[in-house]
Amino acid sequence: MALLALFYRQQERRRVRGGTPLIDMQLLSQRRFALGAVLVLLVYSTSSSFFLCFALLMQTGLGLDPLVAGSIFAPRSLGFMLASLAAPRLVSRFGTHAIVVGALVYMLSIGGMIVQVSMAGAALVAVRLIPALIMVGVGQGFIMTPLLNVVLGFVDKTQAGMASGVVSTVQQVGAALGVAGVGILFGEVLTTGGGTVAQAGQYADAFVMGMFYNLGAAMLVYVLLLLLAKTR
Repeated sequence: MALLALFYRQQERRRVRGGTPLIDMQLLSQRRFALGAVLVLLVYSTSSSFFLCFALLMQTGLGLDPLVAGSIFAPRSLGFMLASLAAPRLVSRFGTHAIVVGALVYMLSIGGMIVQVSMAGAALVAVRLIPALIMVGVGQGFIMTPLLNVVLGFVDKTQAGMASGVVSTVQQVGAALGVAGVGILFGEVLTTGGGTVAQAGQYADAFVMGMFYNLGAAMLVYVLLLLLAKTR
C-alpha cells in the first residue's frame, strides 16, 4: 500500500508539472472506469484460481491422467467459446444487463459445483462435473469477452491507450492475487498434523474451500455489475 501511495504521488506530481505520467490518476477518478477496473480484477482472479484448483483436484486428488483431466475440462472451453460469440450481439441489444445475466449464471454455476463436490467428497466422479463446467464457461464467456470493451468505452479516445494499459495490468494483478489467495485456502485444508499424504476427500474439501473465494467474488461481480448498469 505504501508503494502504491508513493506511485500515486509521483504520477500526480509529474502531471501537475506538465509532464506525461505513466498513468494519469485522473483516469481512476472516473467512477465508471474505476468500477470497471475492480470488476476486471475480480473476474480474472476467479478465472485463474479456478484453473489451478480444478487441475489439482483432478490430477493430484483423483489421480487422473493429464489427458483425461483435460478432456473433462474441455467442455468448459466450448461453453466459453459459444457464449463469447453470442455476447457482443446481446450486449449491443440489451447493454450491460446482458453481462449481469452472465454474472448470475457464473455465480450459480460455481455455487452448484461447490455443492456437487462437497456432497460427493472422496466418491466424486469427475465426468459428472461436466454440466457445471459448461455453465461456468458460459458465465465466463458472457462476462469476460464484453466487459473489457464496456470498460474501455467509458473513457475518451485520447485516454484509450492508457486505459487499455491499466486494464491489462489489472488483469495480471487479479490473476496473481486470485491464485495466491485461493492457493493459501487450498493448501490450508491439505495441511495435516501427521504430515500424511492428502487423499481424494481432502482434495475435494480443499477445492470447495478455494471455490468459496470464487463464489464470493462472483457474487460481488454480480452486485457491482448491477450498479454499473444503473450508472450508464
